[in-house]
Amino acid sequence: MDIRDLVHALVLGDLLTARQWVTDAHRLNLDWETIPEPADLNERHAAIAAGMVELFAERSGATAPEWTSKIGAVHEMLILDPGLERMPRSFARAMANGPDALRKRNLVALPEFLEVA
Repeated sequence: MDIRDLVHALVLGDLLTARQWVTDAHRLNLDWETIPEPADLNERHAAIAAGMVELFAERSGATAPEWTSKIGAVHEMLILDPGLERMPRSFARAMANGPDALRKRNLVALPEFLEVA
């Protein structure tokens, strides 16, 4: 599985494809610690990749790969859940309680973003 596929889906606002990617990763017991750093990503896409890998590593009790710690925040806030900005209470909740791996990169999503049962 390639993390760039997840990033691409999130950039397009395609949460159905993103959820399927995460479900497949969960089903395959993807080892988050060994996800290679994706090459040729711009700043925004690299921040999304690093944030998502850190988030899923944390959720699975694993350590994120070292490369994720080298990826900083995007300059302009990026909302990963389309339409969230039109829901004031949900948006405020995401800003205050969203996953740390995302918030520290100026990425906005609800705490349970892309959770898999």
